[in-house]
Amino acid sequence: LGVYASPGVEGMEDGNEATDPVTADVWAEHSVWPQDPQFPLSLAGGVTSMQILPGSANLIGGRSVTVKNVPARTVQAMKFPGAPYGLKMACGENPKRVYGEKGRAPSTRMGNIAGDREAWAKAADYKRQWDGYRDKVKKGEKTDPPGRDIEMETLVGVLNGEILVQNHCYRADEMAVMIDVAKEFGYKISAFHHAVE
Repeated sequence: LGVYASPGVEGMEDGNEATDPVTADVWAEHSVWPQDPQFPLSLAGGVTSMQILPGSANLIGGRSVTVKNVPARTVQAMKFPGAPYGLKMACGENPKRVYGEKGRAPSTRMGNIAGDREAWAKAADYKRQWDGYRDKVKKGEKTDPPGRDIEMETLVGVLNGEILVQNHCYRADEMAVMIDVAKEFGYKISAFHHAVE
């Protein structure tokens, strides 16, 4: 809801930033259309709050937003107070299909995991840089802060336990591999979506 209006047209499809396998810098709330006709319909069915996530084209698709299902002109007026952000991740079939059709990596499951591990390694390095900067500031040392990277800020939010991972996977073996990656980089997966096996 909100990022894929229904009824809708192609111009209202804002749920997948399928331009790069890692788009942790995008936030679903920046695509939510509060006047989506499905909001009042779902409210009539009893849905009073929801987490709206980016789609599952990408390995790391961006931040989710939790909203109250209330009539509003802006997503800011719908945001659920105090709700943590989520991070949408996907593995297996969806990233393979989306990027394989473009003739780009990742086109295999091993390519999926290589892309995930590269992103988390960059995030861990970014976190070290900022932690080091903060330590120096606490000691009274004058130093310039590291350059700001919006994509890495989201991933560091996960590493710090502030942003909750929502992982789209179908197969049991994919879920096990994603748990391995999470253990390697020290974060937790809050929920697996789809998880049909």
